[in-house]
Amino acid sequence: MNDSIIIAHRGLDEIYPENTIAAFKAALKKGMAIEIDARGTVDEHIVVMHDDTVDRTTNGSGEVAKMTLSELKDLDAGSWWSSEFKGEQIPTLEETFDAVKEHGTAETTLILEMKTLDPGSIRKICSGLSQRNLLSKTVGIGLIHQSVDVRRRFYEGDSDFQCATVANSAGELSLAISDPYSSWIYTRYPMNFNEVRAVHDSGKKIIASGPGVMDDIEGMVASASAGADTIMSYYPNALAEHLIN
Repeated sequence: MNDSIIIAHRGLDEIYPENTIAAFKAALKKGMAIEIDARGTVDEHIVVMHDDTVDRTTNGSGEVAKMTLSELKDLDAGSWWSSEFKGEQIPTLEETFDAVKEHGTAETTLILEMKTLDPGSIRKICSGLSQRNLLSKTVGIGLIHQSVDVRRRFYEGDSDFQCATVANSAGELSLAISDPYSSWIYTRYPMNFNEVRAVHDSGKKIIASGPGVMDDIEGMVASASAGADTIMSYYPNALAEHLIN
């Protein structure tokens, strides 16, 4: 059961402001993986931000896609959470890759949720991961798990990039297993042992997530007992304690 890797959703956001380098480092130093959200700027950079606007998690306002990297870097992405984190910046994807490279220790360390996919993004992502030897430690979700065409484009960009497809229910599992461009399945329902074994027998791995899993300690522990490779969690610290005991 303890072999399951815990994925800290948006970093260790129980304690730190979400999707910041501080939140990422804290989780990585505990041996966890991190899930991040990536989207493009108007000047063709990729930054880490969940929402399509900066309003909720910074001292600014506006759409990320209409702002430059310089404008985004001028914002305070920490004070909304606590004055302790005043001055925390919105990280670029490359800065996040660097943090993962330096502090990540888990076999799978980064779950990359693509919120937008601008021209040239696939090349930038695959190149950035390859340069840091992170391709084998990264799994793509978001727009990637939602579209076989996007998965195909990533595969064509670099066949070593690991894509996930999705199974929202047990009824979708067979289709997910047969998907030609994914090596992972992003399961968004509580799986049982036989379902996990079927995925593993197909040569694929599992990100356990969704309602009844990532928001429920018992569901997360059950996923670990069933053999899920990774478990995405809103409560990574609490899950870690349960898996150790």
